[in-house]
This record gives sequence, C-alpha cells and structure tokens, in this order.
Amino acid sequence: MKKGKFIAGALLAATLLAVGAGCSAKKSDGASSDAKKTLYFVPIVDTGAYWNPMKKGAEDAAKKLGYTLVTKTSPSAEPSKKEKHIGFIKEATAKGVAGIAVAPIEKKAFVKPIKEAMSKDIPVITFDADLANKDDRTAYVGTDNVSAGKELGKKAAEEMKAKGITKGSIAIVCVDVAQPTMIDREKGLKEGFEEVYGADAKNFKFLATIQDNDQPSESKKQLEGYISANKDLVTVFSLGSEGPDVGVMGAIESQGKAGQILHYGFDYTDTWLKGVDDGRITAIVDQDAYQIGYQVIEDLVKASKGEKLDKTIPIDVKYVKAADLKAYGVEKSKIKTTETDK
Repeated sequence: MKKGKFIAGALLAATLLAVGAGCSAKKSDGASSDAKKTLYFVPIVDTGAYWNPMKKGAEDAAKKLGYTLVTKTSPSAEPSKKEKHIGFIKEATAKGVAGIAVAPIEKKAFVKPIKEAMSKDIPVITFDADLANKDDRTAYVGTDNVSAGKELGKKAAEEMKAKGITKGSIAIVCVDVAQPTMIDREKGLKEGFEEVYGADAKNFKFLATIQDNDQPSESKKQLEGYISANKDLVTVFSLGSEGPDVGVMGAIESQGKAGQILHYGFDYTDTWLKGVDDGRITAIVDQDAYQIGYQVIEDLVKASKGEKLDKTIPIDVKYVKAADLKAYGVEKSKIKTTETDK
C-alpha cells in the first residue's frame, strides 16, 4: 500500500511539474512562446484621421497572420512622450517579442533602444518617420517625407505662379518642429517651392514655423497673429494632424481670409470638407495610412521569420485638389472597407 501511495504521489508531482513547465514554456533564447507571436506597434498617437486608419491596418494584418498586436502610445501633449515611447521599445525587447514597429519621435534618441532590440534578433521596422542611418533599423515602411513635401511645394508654387503671385509671406504649421516627419516635409516643401520659382523665390519670406502640439486652439491663435502682423501673407502649409488642420482653417475664417490665403495640407481627413466651399483648403498631398499600417505588420512578420527586406519600402502619396476631396474621401472609405474584409 505504501508503495502504491509513493508511485501515485510521484506521478502527481511529475504531472504538476509538466503543467508548470507548459505554463512557463520558454524558447531557447529566453522569450516565451506567446511573446514569439506578439508584435509591438508604437505610433506617435493612435487617434485622428491619419493615425486611426493606420492602426486599423496594422490590426487587420496582425489578425490575418495570426499574431497578437500590442499598440503602445501616449497623448500628443504628454510631457515625457519621447521617454515613454523609448520605454515601450525596451519593454518589448525585455519580453522578447517577435518584432517591433515604431514611429520614432526623434531621429537620434531612438537609435540606441532600437539597436538593442535588433541585437537580440528582434526586427525593428520604422514607419511614418525614419532614423538618419538606414543600418540602425531593419527597414522603413512609409512615405519618403522629403519627396512628399517637395511634391506639395512644387504643386503649390505652380498654382501660385498661375495666379500671378510673385511675392509675400508664407507660414508653415506643424505639430512638433523636432519631429522627423515635420523636419523632412518642411525641407522638401522649401526645395520644391524654390525649384519652381527659381531666382524669384527670394521674393517670398517663410515665417518661423508654428508648432501647436496638436492643439488647434494654439495654431489658430498663432496664425491669427501672423495674419494680423503680416498683411502680405499669401499661403499657409499645414504639415499633418488634426490640430494644424483645424487651427489653420479656423484662423483663416476668423480673419476673413477664406479664399484669399491659399492653404495646402497634408493627409486626408473629413475635416477638409468643411473648408472646400469657402476656399479654406486649396489642396493636399495624401498618404495611404491604412496601407502603411497593413504593410508594416506584413513586413515585420516576414522579418521575424528571417526573410530579408528592402531597407526602404515606400508608400506613394497623391496630390488632391479641394474640388476633388469629397469624391476622393468616398473612394478611400471603399478601399479601407475592402482591405478590412480580406
């Protein structure tokens, strides 16, 4: 009897050990099996007409491919935003996840944590914004922001020349002047503008760039000040996100300049439709945000399985005039619905 009890006890202990081992099963590299089916997605924010469909694209791709997607971000006005997002990368690295997709807020500060993740065989794909050195990340998926800015600058300059505008002040409004996307877009914008105007570009003055931290009341207030102080203000560029979009259109309206000051924007949002009829928006360049989100997850899974990726995977932009925005928005909605149903 004692022998039987001993055997039963030994079997029970072995069973418990096996269950415990199963619950905490580890890969040889120290990452849990669950972590190896988990991807971290770290956008700058995850709300708004640009970021929300991008998040949806990432979620749809992860679901289709059988991965768990963990989205980590913080509000636009978060004081320690950069540090928090760097912390998300470190958190994902410590967990040994299958891959990390991140929109870096700065070009330099994110290099070290990204390289640390890659040193542990975790692929890191940047999107929306990129690092200065291509070798510091696995790949970049998204718009070439310098090229996109240049396209906007060239198209705007061509239209301004056609309207007989030969001089004046120009304002640029963005969320954060230190954000890589904004730096690159402004650089390209000025290059494209100067390419079209040539020597006459010196007749225009670019005012100090307005930063609103995605707060429309701030960009509205600052641009109202610019309009009052610069009677020759002819054009405004808003370089992305709802804050500048809403703030610029509000300032143009409050100062009675609708249809007089040209306004060129970045990325499609239904907000633009409110300014079409009275001329508060002239044209935009648009990125396919949903496709960026979907593509980045597809490529991240490929990289996690050892597939070699191109260092840059571009997503093209489209130039859309105000008169075409409504129809364009309808088509974008159809495309997004089709992609979701894949």
